[in-house]
Amino acid sequence: MESRASGRRLRLLVADMSVTRASPAGSCVLAEVQGLCEEFDVQVVSSRLDAPEGPGLTLRQVALPERPVLLRYLVFQLFARWEIKKAIAAVRPALVQATQGQFVGADVCYAHFCHRAYLANAWRGSPVRGLRRLGRWLTHAFNANRERAAFLRARRIVVPSAGLARELRAQYEGIGDKIEVIANPVDVARFARPPDFDRSAMRARCGLKAGQRVLCFMALGDFSRKGLGLVLEAIACLERAARDRAGLLIVGGQPGEIEEARRQARHCGVETGVHFTGMQSDVRPFLWCADAFVLPSAYETFSLATFQAAAAGLPIFIARDLYGAEDLLVEGQNGWFVERDVQGVRTAMERFIALSEECLGGMSQQAQASVKNYDTEHFRRNWLRLYKELLAPSEDPNEKPENRTADRTAPAPDPT
Repeated sequence: MESRASGRRLRLLVADMSVTRASPAGSCVLAEVQGLCEEFDVQVVSSRLDAPEGPGLTLRQVALPERPVLLRYLVFQLFARWEIKKAIAAVRPALVQATQGQFVGADVCYAHFCHRAYLANAWRGSPVRGLRRLGRWLTHAFNANRERAAFLRARRIVVPSAGLARELRAQYEGIGDKIEVIANPVDVARFARPPDFDRSAMRARCGLKAGQRVLCFMALGDFSRKGLGLVLEAIACLERAARDRAGLLIVGGQPGEIEEARRQARHCGVETGVHFTGMQSDVRPFLWCADAFVLPSAYETFSLATFQAAAAGLPIFIARDLYGAEDLLVEGQNGWFVERDVQGVRTAMERFIALSEECLGGMSQQAQASVKNYDTEHFRRNWLRLYKELLAPSEDPNEKPENRTADRTAPAPDPT
């Protein structure tokens, strides 16, 4: 899109801590900026950018510590704000976008979570204790403070699901008209299992037995919130024959969480059927060797892992009212809703293990078909449409040009 006055392409500034394929939010920003740079000059403020720089796409790098998470957020708030202000002075972007509350004053906030709602609801039931619980609470509390200030200042708030949109409207009065839903992108073609994939060999590599019905649980971390404990307990409650036939493949997780889950599996007496892969740069082969995907999570705003699993041909087991995924699942066709308790997960497992190969194959095909409209091309078109709307000339001839974007240098309102 070109400036009418100069004939040059308009400039956008996009801030996110890690614009990488491995980051749930950052991978969405990555797909977005790769689409936007076809029509805009996009500068990305981030610690990393998993895309080659070139005409239309450049990186203004901010060095961040890997751990702890709260320090990572604090450092980005400090140094990214300085980098963004320098960029605004140097390149005068038409609009600034930032993820969540990572830059208060951005025109567009890309929200993937509601920290305020999480602390008020799901957090209370978290089994995490000790210093880990304190660290996570501080991280959520800090982000709840920043997201409120950012949402109040933003012209538009983009969310990945209707469920998160409802939640933000309930939590933050007066922002409802700003919210727009753009579902996260799913690389449908990339996650489809190739015909020549050697499923038996991959299963053997993972320690899975021939003839097992294998569930896959996949998460970067926070196993307690995502319900892994419920899955392990549910397997332990199965009848002996069903338990012997059930396999569980756990993809992802931080070392401490993995060790904690191993101890729980041993305590439940199911360790022989549970297999941990740890973090993987490419999760697809692990999805391709499973038969279904399970995620009885307490809170998600758009579980990308669930959509990727469906694209890989896996029927999905998810907790009821799981934002984003609730829009995907059709009960009994491409998966099942489960109650978020041991009995609910166990019942779904029993139905899954008893399914005929023919029924399981039909559900696999339905799962793949259900994600076709979530592909990356749909996602990029929606973002281009949004930016063109925001940058369209005002219908009010008396409006001054400088009022068409937010005042990004003014002090933020008191977030309290």
